[in-house]
Amino acid sequence: MTDSQPAQPPLDLTWKSMTIQWGTRARVHKDGGLTLAATNVGAYGEVPDYWQDRSRSPRGAFNPTGSVAGSIGGYYLRHKSDLWADNAAELYEEAISRRWSSADSIPWEACRGLPDDVEVAVCQVATELSQQASIEAEVISGWQQQMSYGFHEVKLFLATETFDAARHFEVFRKRALVNGGGLGLESPGGVNRWLLESRGGWTETSALLHLLRGLLTRTIYRYLAAYAPSPVEMLIGLRATQDKTRHIAYAMDHLHYAVTHVRGMTNHLSTGLAQAELVAARDDNDPVLWEALACIFGGGVRAMDAGMTVVKAMRRRYVEDYLRHLDWIGVEHRSLLAPNYKAMLEV
Repeated sequence: MTDSQPAQPPLDLTWKSMTIQWGTRARVHKDGGLTLAATNVGAYGEVPDYWQDRSRSPRGAFNPTGSVAGSIGGYYLRHKSDLWADNAAELYEEAISRRWSSADSIPWEACRGLPDDVEVAVCQVATELSQQASIEAEVISGWQQQMSYGFHEVKLFLATETFDAARHFEVFRKRALVNGGGLGLESPGGVNRWLLESRGGWTETSALLHLLRGLLTRTIYRYLAAYAPSPVEMLIGLRATQDKTRHIAYAMDHLHYAVTHVRGMTNHLSTGLAQAELVAARDDNDPVLWEALACIFGGGVRAMDAGMTVVKAMRRRYVEDYLRHLDWIGVEHRSLLAPNYKAMLEV
């Protein structure tokens, strides 16, 4: 019997030299700290036009084999033009610095005692906005898993958008319940289904989600803040508008990038949006949302005629905003605008 221990294998420290760019340092700023953009230095800031790796390896990691790492599936969005936006890193920093809580950032006691007709209308609008937010979260999370890690700035920003959407779902649901009114009617859901079933690509889905639907949602948020029956609706509208503006800013940058880098994308988006507008027409024909908003804007059922005038102005403003945003990204859409959208402009 001996007390000798088995021999230890020799240390292999070759991994110490396996780095793309040793000595690279990111600059910590006094105001913003160590931001996502600040780490994009040297080789680590090189965003490829096409990301080959499907191994979940983060951008900038050393590949010891010198070849494409083993694929574990997924990641079908591998071209930069599929998802990229130059402002994604900046929007990510803004999102995490401007987060708010529906639990304690809203003065919930301030919406007590509203007239019953106004309360019912608020509950109905809150129901539909809550539903829209849940659809947004589901759509984005479904596409995120298809996006390559080579474009982590976009993946990280869209994670914040998913969280924002969850918070909007939560805050509007709470508003419907806080005074005992409860949730109202579900929307017809044509656009919701179109979004959930969109498979053409993230670019096409983003145009539907952020422009066709998102601009309308933001317009409603703004009008709710302006015509709020209590400080609660005003603050929710303002905070939700801020979040939604950030989401639309990403989409605008991405869609402009896609239009300028992918041949035929301009006509492709315009045609797809025209088809989606016809689907939206079926939702628009349902009077519930518009009548509920008219009740809020007018201050009650008796003043709904005045409120409906505001609703028509709001819808016209939405279509004008929609066309302006399409113009900015390079999509001339007026000639293909669906009849129901043209009718909103003529009110």
